[in-house]
Amino acid sequence: MAVALRSPATRHAPSRRRALRVVEVRRRTTRVVVFTATLIALGLASLAVIHTQIASRQAVIDQIDRDIDKANDRFDTLRALRAELRAPARLDQRARQLGMSPAMDSSFLAVDPLVLAMVMAATSTDGDVVDVPDYLGPLDQFRMVKIMNGMD
Repeated sequence: MAVALRSPATRHAPSRRRALRVVEVRRRTTRVVVFTATLIALGLASLAVIHTQIASRQAVIDQIDRDIDKANDRFDTLRALRAELRAPARLDQRARQLGMSPAMDSSFLAVDPLVLAMVMAATSTDGDVVDVPDYLGPLDQFRMVKIMNGMD
């Protein structure tokens, strides 16, 4: 025999339906206009802030440019002063004021090639020695020094 899984629903008497009426559709234009105006105002405010930042940074850049121009002018002035102080005529005049006189004769001293090679080896740690190839050994370098000085 079959048994119902649910008890039969009891029917209520039809109740009185509510009266329906027509409602006008609200226009969203007011909200859209307010939102758009707010968005535009925020955009303009952001642009004003950005423009202010750009103007203030440009003022700093202009000040730095003026400082650079002053430093360049000072550098040029100091370079001209240095050139005046190092001028041969001025050095000659100052030397005469100090009681110095020009040398009448000069002589050159011969340097022992071994001493020259030792000095070159001791002072050439940077590898800036001219005319001395790196592939030569110490004896070959000594021989080159002798040849260059006319001692060979």
